[in-house]
Amino acid sequence: MAKQVVILGAGYGGVKSALTLARESGRNEVAAALINKHNYHQFITELHETAAGLHGDSATRVPLSAIFDGTGIRIIKDTVLGILPGENRVVLERGTLDYDYLVVGLGSEPEYFNIPGLEQYSLTLRSLNSAKLIKTQVENNFARFKAAPLKRNLLTVVVGGAGFTGIELAGELADWLPDLAQQYDIPERAVNLTLIEAAATILKGHDRYLIDNAYRVLREKGIRIITDVSIEGVTENDIKLSGGEVIRYGTFIWTGGIRANRVVMRAGFTTAVRGRASVNKYLQSTDFPNIYLVGDNAFITNPATGEVMGPTAQVAIQSGHVAALNILADIRGGDLQVFYPRELGRVVSLGRNVAAGKIGTRYKPQGRIAGFLKEAIQWKYLYSIGGFRLVAKKFLKN
Repeated sequence: MAKQVVILGAGYGGVKSALTLARESGRNEVAAALINKHNYHQFITELHETAAGLHGDSATRVPLSAIFDGTGIRIIKDTVLGILPGENRVVLERGTLDYDYLVVGLGSEPEYFNIPGLEQYSLTLRSLNSAKLIKTQVENNFARFKAAPLKRNLLTVVVGGAGFTGIELAGELADWLPDLAQQYDIPERAVNLTLIEAAATILKGHDRYLIDNAYRVLREKGIRIITDVSIEGVTENDIKLSGGEVIRYGTFIWTGGIRANRVVMRAGFTTAVRGRASVNKYLQSTDFPNIYLVGDNAFITNPATGEVMGPTAQVAIQSGHVAALNILADIRGGDLQVFYPRELGRVVSLGRNVAAGKIGTRYKPQGRIAGFLKEAIQWKYLYSIGGFRLVAKKFLKN
């Protein structure tokens, strides 16, 4: 009888788990269901482009039906309310679902570090809808400024957090804001874009070449970069910094931290940093061996180095793949595979015409074909979840 495998979340890890199960399982070996609150997969690492007005929905999401056409994976559009590990059951808005094996890839939510006013007054970049909200607020503030030109803070955009998400967003905004200024007949010098990072450098923990190139490009774009200063409080119009400076803003976007989806903590798993569940070297929960956690939901260390792996798309995809292989190995009575994360390269987008990587700054050609090649390289080789098939589907539907 087929084993019931339930996968929670259609992010990078969840999609990769489902695709691996579909490809590697034998006939009637597993019956897999993928549960997600939307009927599409979101390219989370591309949301900064939507927030800065570069493209619309079709370039940032792909229907789950297109990804899983012909795979036999059952797609359930529902919201996960809870996990009952002792009962092998998942609680959904519309009922419950039992499982033999569970893959938890519910993604993350913002971490606000108990900073007063931060959650209440900031926008976040966590979904397609939130990206649209950022775009709308920035545009509305430019329109409001035309009616009240003394309110200069309306044209100040602040990004809190200078990890990959923060600097990619800042780079795109730096290209878009001058276009908006021209559209609304506003002098470009009236527009301000500031990036704030509590650490001593942007892209903390990454390669020095990448950091230096990113610094150079962002400064050339006119972005003010503040490092080694933390945010102490936020009001509707002001951001108070630890050095005493107060920045008046029109739009404040928080990208400075994430934590695992709170469903993970409420389920009773042993958790580590920011609610991420403890897993063994096979990605099994240390509490429940028939539950695998991937991506942002798992506290993963590299067995070869002891390094704690960050919540990146690469780690999510790789962990999703290994989790699925280990489920199949366990069903077959075979040996489980130790998860050794692989670093496949780092390229960070810094706007419409430039990206920075370990080997330096790269200027990208323009146009539909160039865009397709860039995406094919990024998703197939760096962040592949469905290979060329998925990339092709995405662009054919544009």
